[in-house]
Amino acid sequence: MADAEPVGNTTATATLPLLPPSFCAFLRDNHIDAEVYNTSRQLPRYVRIIRYHQRSKHYIDELVQQIQADAGCKVSKVDSVPGFVEIADQAIRLSQISAYNNGDIVGMDVSSGIAALAMSVEPGDNVLDLCCAPGAKLLLLADLLDNHRSNTSAIQRGTVTGVDISPHRAATCRSLVKKHAGNDRGFIRVFVDDGTTFDCKAPQHGWHDPQAVKAASASVNSPSSSSDSSVPKAKRQKRAVSGQPWFAPKLLSTAYACSGTQLYDRVLVDAECTHDGSLVHVQKYAQWGWDQLDTQVVDGNKSVTVPILQSKLLENGWRLLKPGGVLVYSTCSLSRYQNEFVLGGFLARHAEDEAVLEPIPLLAGSGVIVTSPIWTPVDDDEWDRAGLSQRRSVFSRMRHAVRLNPLVSNTSGMFIARIKKLQHGAQLEESEIVTLALPPSTQQCTPQPI
Repeated sequence: MADAEPVGNTTATATLPLLPPSFCAFLRDNHIDAEVYNTSRQLPRYVRIIRYHQRSKHYIDELVQQIQADAGCKVSKVDSVPGFVEIADQAIRLSQISAYNNGDIVGMDVSSGIAALAMSVEPGDNVLDLCCAPGAKLLLLADLLDNHRSNTSAIQRGTVTGVDISPHRAATCRSLVKKHAGNDRGFIRVFVDDGTTFDCKAPQHGWHDPQAVKAASASVNSPSSSSDSSVPKAKRQKRAVSGQPWFAPKLLSTAYACSGTQLYDRVLVDAECTHDGSLVHVQKYAQWGWDQLDTQVVDGNKSVTVPILQSKLLENGWRLLKPGGVLVYSTCSLSRYQNEFVLGGFLARHAEDEAVLEPIPLLAGSGVIVTSPIWTPVDDDEWDRAGLSQRRSVFSRMRHAVRLNPLVSNTSGMFIARIKKLQHGAQLEESEIVTLALPPSTQQCTPQPI
């Protein structure tokens, strides 16, 4: 592999090892400011307090003090994002913090928390997390439902359904749920499935009532009827079966519960991306080897295939959302091709009487989290060069989407859009699910200084 090249000034490169030429070319082709990667050591580390809304102020204050004592650096609450705590030194290992070992906190960047909270989960909601691994957002969503359940009847209890295509990543998600979810485990399903084609609706009304499930299950096939009886029971339980959860409590894993016809009230599409906005993620490749960065981010045709995958995930999530519901689309990429161009392609397929972007409530007022506007061509020449002159109205509809830029937000990079569904639209052909534009391939790039 070619030698790494410097990014920015020599002082900044001391905080992040030299980046390989292929990644620098990826940044150029995707219009990403390489200066972002000079800030990695300056960003804090974030954690989230489990079941924050159930904790007393005294408990939380003491917990923050204990985290500070263990970390040996400044620790403070993120006032504008409930439940999140900022640890000044990013290099602190969670394993040295007793609250983490005790299961009271979980590692989660505040940018991811904002994306999940942007859905405004309400009592009784059935929530779908279409790309759920490694599980931090899934756990947060379950926490929010648990917060509401204290004042609601059993009939109003909601559910959280997670989907991930990778059994390995789903296993990570399952472990996180088992460790931290507590009683919330009874309201969570995790499927190993393709998010672009996933078609399991929300659990049927009465799923939480054992008698209702028992009565209704007689009219549907039992999950065991589709299992291979020649396989030992222990192994059958670990097998991912299409249409059945890979992890769920008994009441949510019966054929009755998985034969629901209701659409979801809230859908989160935190789409698979190149993770270039996650500075900690990029930094880890210095230890893992830059060859892995090439494989997972810039090699092959990912710059083209990832936005297409994201468009399909977004479209399927929208199909599973009920009218009046809210979908949040987010990525931890800084590439306009994975953000504005994917969202713009979606809006071009769905008229204003079907889909409308809304402000993100958590970011609507003044606060410590500073957002950046979405990318938009600045003049007629740029509109023409980008081939977007006929798409100005689409960008106008995107005005409530936001970017979290590490240079100003003090978080990892994130793109977030909150979309309300007004009504169903026409069924689309797969060939119609496209982005506004695709980036040039970085596969054969020539290293150049930044």
